[in-house]
Amino acid sequence: MKVIENKKAPGRQLVKHMSLRTKWILLSVFSMILSSYGIIVLVRAVWLQAAGEVFNRWFLLGIYALVLMITGFIMYGNALRIRTRMDTRREMRRFIRKNRRLFAKPKAMIVKKKTQRTKQQNPDKEKPKEATKENPAKQS
Repeated sequence: MKVIENKKAPGRQLVKHMSLRTKWILLSVFSMILSSYGIIVLVRAVWLQAAGEVFNRWFLLGIYALVLMITGFIMYGNALRIRTRMDTRREMRRFIRKNRRLFAKPKAMIVKKKTQRTKQQNPDKEKPKEATKENPAKQS
């Protein structure tokens, strides 16, 4: 029997490959449904309490309703965070596209930097080698 280590669930892989827009839409819709259902359950708990039902029943139903509502609000907060990321990314892309000329370096500077880099990497090629011939008459 093989033991598979660090294997992610198929749902996690699916969510990882989703676009931000899809995640935002799904989270916002499900969070609204969940918080609305929590409000409905809370109303039911209040109605049971007003009808004189047993304490445990309406109290636990009220706690359940609050958990549902808070979970829905947290999911909606995450949806807003994702939407903010989408808007920020869009604005940054627009800004960069609009000001591309300001961010781009002139071609002359690029050529100078390339030549400076090659000079720094190969300093021997820059200096011409001096031809030094030994004088056979100076040999003792």
